[in-house]
Amino acid sequence: MRRETAIVLSLIGAVLLPMWGVAIASGGNSFHKIPLQTGENVSIAPTGQFITMPTEISVYAAGIVSWLALFGLVGVLFLQLRYAHNVGRRTEPIVPEEGESLPYVPSFLETAHRRVVAYYPADAGLRGVWLVGIFTFLSVVFAALFAGEVLGLARNQFLGFYGGLLAFSLSEAILMYYTHFMPTIEVAEERDH
Repeated sequence: MRRETAIVLSLIGAVLLPMWGVAIASGGNSFHKIPLQTGENVSIAPTGQFITMPTEISVYAAGIVSWLALFGLVGVLFLQLRYAHNVGRRTEPIVPEEGESLPYVPSFLETAHRRVVAYYPADAGLRGVWLVGIFTFLSVVFAALFAGEVLGLARNQFLGFYGGLLAFSLSEAILMYYTHFMPTIEVAEERDH
């Protein structure tokens, strides 16, 4: 698995690194200034920030940042799926004999052309309860912070930061519940091709 991952990352780097180099070198004067409203009578404060950001940005640099963010999200998704796979299959599997069905498996999983190969019971330990509770609490906190920004002085950088952390904590709470409290069922299915 590690070898295939290294090959994929090498191919992505071999294709995108030269493209990024050309994009940065050929940027030229393609900067576009973003007009910002300032003053005491403005109810929106888009310059409120905790990280110093440029007031102008090249379209080429924006494309590079977008690609890096996309690869970062794909990497996080890959790590989450690996975690769910490793934790979900941590217990000993229950393997039914040929023609035997498991009593706690839904009947629609076993048909004339599909059968259950392995059933991993849910972990349902205290660790799962803590993880689901922590991420649920963080979801509530970031939802309150996001709502406070929307209803108060909406600062663009804080809106994106709180919104992103809210989405992340919600997805992690769902992942932790799925991983620790749902059984993992492997099925084998006959195909015509």
